[in-house]
Amino acid sequence: MLLAVFAGSGSGSEAAGARTSCGGAAGAPGVTAGEIRLGLLYPDSGMVAADFPAVRAGVDARIGAANAAGGVGGRRIAYDWRDDDGTPTANLLGSRELVERRGVFGLLEFTSAAAGGAGYLADRGVPVVGSAMEDVWARYPSMVSVAATTATPIDTYGRVVAERGGHSAVVVRTALSAGVAGAAARVGASLRAAGVGVAADLAYTPGADSPGDLARQVVATGADSVVTLLAPSALPALLRAIRDAGGQPGVVLALDGYDRGLLRAAGVDLAGMLVPVYYRPFEAGGPPTARYLDAMRRYAPQVDDPEQAASLIAYLSTDLFLRGLQAAGPCPTRAGFLAALRGLTRYDAGGLLPPIAVATAQSHPATCYTVLRVDPTGTAFGVDQHDVCARPVTPAL
Repeated sequence: MLLAVFAGSGSGSEAAGARTSCGGAAGAPGVTAGEIRLGLLYPDSGMVAADFPAVRAGVDARIGAANAAGGVGGRRIAYDWRDDDGTPTANLLGSRELVERRGVFGLLEFTSAAAGGAGYLADRGVPVVGSAMEDVWARYPSMVSVAATTATPIDTYGRVVAERGGHSAVVVRTALSAGVAGAAARVGASLRAAGVGVAADLAYTPGADSPGDLARQVVATGADSVVTLLAPSALPALLRAIRDAGGQPGVVLALDGYDRGLLRAAGVDLAGMLVPVYYRPFEAGGPPTARYLDAMRRYAPQVDDPEQAASLIAYLSTDLFLRGLQAAGPCPTRAGFLAALRGLTRYDAGGLLPPIAVATAQSHPATCYTVLRVDPTGTAFGVDQHDVCARPVTPAL
């Protein structure tokens, strides 16, 4: 399952000990005179693999564009990857193999099982950049994300529900990741801060639990709103089951529901659903989106539909890693890279993000969100509200 992309000069073990052009001294792991080698961890198999479509395509697109422009500081970027199966055990094994056998400089990570290898990577000072889905991302300073999804509770989600008439809500989260429980608690705090009661916090495993059973629990609470922390693929069956059970939620807010492909398959079940996004949605168009789409078509042609949230988030995270390497200078070290990354104060991924200060991204929420709504026919997303800007909930959890 190991694949080296954009073939570089030698194996990972050779790269780890190779001499660089930095004064003739041994360089950082994964850095040679002509290459910087990264690692990628994500679930390519297992129960949650379907929740991470086109992740590698987003990485390929951004690295491909960088290499076509000369790499970073004249060095090509290469990566090796491991399938972590969506489990902590495989995540730790993958982390060890990428660091000890492939000699990578740092990791890109998109998984719900990052807790498995997080301590190991932090102990060795290995930089990790990716999608923060678990509380562990807020625990280690060597783990950096473009959005603080595991940070201080914010009132955004509660305001979205309350301003659309919601008074009480059921929070539905995945049962496959213990780290998501913390996120659900923060969502609950957001709802209560806006005056929305939390009728229940329910765990659900698609493919193992019955949507009908969960739907009956939701309806029995009498709540008028549903807030989900589930992968998009789980939403149609659940929302259909809630309506079949007699539920008519006035507000459905899906924190992870921006999937245009899903609308083509089951959009009628998602009509009216709200989705907050912290990045520039595809519907906004413009040069930043055009550059992303061009990179996807050129360097990730294996993907039929490049307008996927998973590939865009992977592209953004890879861009952040490359920007940190640029800022680290001609002789990057792991510690120097992390310091340079945290020195970025108005990082915007070429216009795909509102400007962020990376140093505070772990402890502060994303600045502003765009709230999208699925149209009544279930065929398209539209902008329901621009610039829903976050305010921290106090006291913090």
